[in-house]
Amino acid sequence: MAGPVKETISIAAPVSTVVGIVADLENPDRWANEAKGAEVQARGDDGRPTRIQVTLGAIGFSTAAIYDVAYTDSSVTLTCSGDGGRLIRESTISYEAAESGDGTELTMTSTMEVTVPVPEWGLERAMGRSARKNLASVKKDAEG
Repeated sequence: MAGPVKETISIAAPVSTVVGIVADLENPDRWANEAKGAEVQARGDDGRPTRIQVTLGAIGFSTAAIYDVAYTDSSVTLTCSGDGGRLIRESTISYEAAESGDGTELTMTSTMEVTVPVPEWGLERAMGRSARKNLASVKKDAEG
């Protein structure tokens, strides 16, 4: 399993705004650069998605993955325990926001195991690049 890969960014916006962007799982392409679309599979009592199927595309691959989602006031965690054996065997992606000065520190931590032969260092490099791009997109949206 590759990871954990951990990246952090400072955002000049309140925690609630930052978490609200990350929790917009019906439109993940708004901030998740490898997400090409999402379909809600289940919702919680509060109406938020608790299970989503995301179409992902990166490093020449495209696949659909089903993620279970958990929320707190300051975090969103997505857990995939397989996508039918196509590409992702297992993955956990966590976004945690914390107050910091006049804004928020947003940390993304991810692990991933894939079904194709990819060197762990290569997968971790791709995961790190993806994390930095996603965090930059959240920052741009929150500060925009």
